Amino acid sequence: ISQNLFQQQPLKKGDPVSRMAFTPFESGVGGIMIGLAAALAFLVDGKITGISGIAGPFLRGLVFCESWTEGQVWKGLFLLGLVFGGLANLGLNKDFAFPKAFAYHPLRYIIAGICVGSGTRLGRGCTSGHGICGLPRFSLRSWIAVPTSMAVAGVTVAVTRHALKVDVQNPWKVAATEAVQWKFPVGALAVSAVFAASMFKLPAKIRTYAAPLVS
Repeated sequence: ISQNLFQQQPLKKGDPVSRMAFTPFESGVGGIMIGLAAALAFLVDGKITGISGIAGPFLRGLVFCESWTEGQVWKGLFLLGLVFGGLANLGLNKDFAFPKAFAYHPLRYIIAGICVGSGTRLGRGCTSGHGICGLPRFSLRSWIAVPTSMAVAGVTVAVTRHALKVDVQNPWKVAATEAVQWKFPVGALAVSAVFAASMFKLPAKIRTYAAPLVS
């Protein structure tokens, strides 16, 4: 297992890295939408849209069969929105958003998942909580966590890719700029508008938790 753990099959034409591209327009629109959503949640209702901080307590409540409080309702609706957003992305931007998995040993994915989850728990937040919500609020913890995370990522690449020569059989290069695809950003904005408009149709009690702005 140890020999195969750090082995990757050579990439073929059409594999993830060979067709990865730089998409400043689509990524810029997505970043603006994420920032606006996080700002609205905080300014209107005082909620921090940190994914790990939302998913963790919600799943813990389900496992221990806790009663559905106001916080649980909001967290559940938020996570449901993530699922619907992913499905919209699947229909509008499948090739880019859902590439084939890299040909790594499954144990490597498991170890990576454990490391990411442990780091998120130890740092009391993930990239959404610290990077998107914490930095603008000048949270000291976030201003320590984000640079630390970036530094560890850089050191990891330097050690594995350059020092240990892991995955060096494939050509790694700067991604090419891809032509703007209007279908995805326009579709994403339209789906977001539909979700926002649907908030007005929710029962008043649920609307209070899901969308205080329209309550």
